[in-house]
Amino acid sequence: MSIALQAPNRPAAWIIGTHLAAHSLIQSTATAMTTIAPVLAIKHFNVNEWQSLVLTASPTIFFSLSIFWNDLFKRLAFGRYLWLYWIVACLPIGLCGVTNGYWTMMPLFLVGCAGGSAYYPASGELYKAFYPEALRGRLYSIIWGGSTAITAGISLGAGEWLKVDGEAYHLLFPACAVAQGAGIALLLLLSQWTGHAGSRVMPRMDPFELRRVFEPVGHMKEVLKTDPIFARYEAAYMTYGVGWMIVTALLPQLVTKGMHLDYDQIAVSKEVAYLLALVVMIYPAGVLMDRVGPILSTGLSFALLTLHPLGLMWAHDTVTLSMVSVVYGMAHAGANVGWMMGPVALAPSPEKVPQYVAIHATLVGIRGKLFQFAGVGLYWLTASFYPPLAIAAAAYAWAGWQMWRLNGRVQAAAKARAERLAALAGVDGASAAVAAASVPSRHAKHDMVRQAGLDDRRDSVAATRD
Repeated sequence: MSIALQAPNRPAAWIIGTHLAAHSLIQSTATAMTTIAPVLAIKHFNVNEWQSLVLTASPTIFFSLSIFWNDLFKRLAFGRYLWLYWIVACLPIGLCGVTNGYWTMMPLFLVGCAGGSAYYPASGELYKAFYPEALRGRLYSIIWGGSTAITAGISLGAGEWLKVDGEAYHLLFPACAVAQGAGIALLLLLSQWTGHAGSRVMPRMDPFELRRVFEPVGHMKEVLKTDPIFARYEAAYMTYGVGWMIVTALLPQLVTKGMHLDYDQIAVSKEVAYLLALVVMIYPAGVLMDRVGPILSTGLSFALLTLHPLGLMWAHDTVTLSMVSVVYGMAHAGANVGWMMGPVALAPSPEKVPQYVAIHATLVGIRGKLFQFAGVGLYWLTASFYPPLAIAAAAYAWAGWQMWRLNGRVQAAAKARAERLAALAGVDGASAAVAAASVPSRHAKHDMVRQAGLDDRRDSVAATRD
């Protein structure tokens, strides 16, 4: 697959607005429903912590299928792919509304989560096609922030409705599936209007072979081996994911069994407080990423996130939980921008963007399989939230340090490469370093930094062979 379409220098407001509406219809509803499902299971179906963990962990565990979805994405027309996504991801979650117990709801929920990771390769390609690199971080922040505010509204409304009528989920889940279908139709119209759909060139469909099933794994290993910057970026995200997965798995238990909160209290003090703070900070986080790059901005976010698990150790009611959730939303903004825009920025070419986003999402699934269960298991063994929350705080701090070191390595590699090029041209190395540091465009500099990282790796390999 190749993409001929070039992002405009300044995208029209209607592109941003339509993209925001479509993304909100698809993702705001999905986020709200997957967040509500574990709480619904605990309060309405009276499940234990391990049964609720299956619902809490599934959305992230199945991210590990992203590289396989990306392989299919390269081979299907954009419209066919998105409607397939609706069938395998949105429709099963919607059908959860016709169930009357945990054991009938859980299989549908798992199928929907398995299909949920199909969205991200397509989403990453659209950001690359629609928006120029110099503005991509802040425009992503506008779209993601707007949809997050809508997620907060859906969560609040759903919480109030379920408090009044515990059977309201019978209507809530199907309604969200219908909204997601409308969002996909709108996204397809936008793809047609902008010329994106016509710019995709599909490869010839090869006959099915067993080796094709395993090709995405090999491609992922090859990318991580040959792109040291991206590999180290993912290593830091893996450490961050240890903390995030532990906290995410514990929160439904903490707010229900620890604080004994009701649907509406959970919606306001956990979801809405966090999401509104995230909306406020998401645009500044996007501007920061556009100026300093995804590595440094994301590392700062990781370091600030240590406050979240530490705050949860202190929170004991709706007021204190709301305060901690606000801090969490403010700190998490940078990591949210870096989650999508990091792989988009680090991909070496537009046609590589879906693959890089898929690899990033797949690694989310790998850490989700391990650390959500580890967090709940530690809580189960110790009968205390404190030990797993302490581990989460330490993981966030270490991830911030990894990003800080990676940024220093990248800058040093860029400076060394500039000095080598200047020496070859007969220019004083110190003057060249000053010139390199004063390059006005981060994006022009990023190409030099990437090449420096690759040169650095090749030099290391050559030295090993010698």
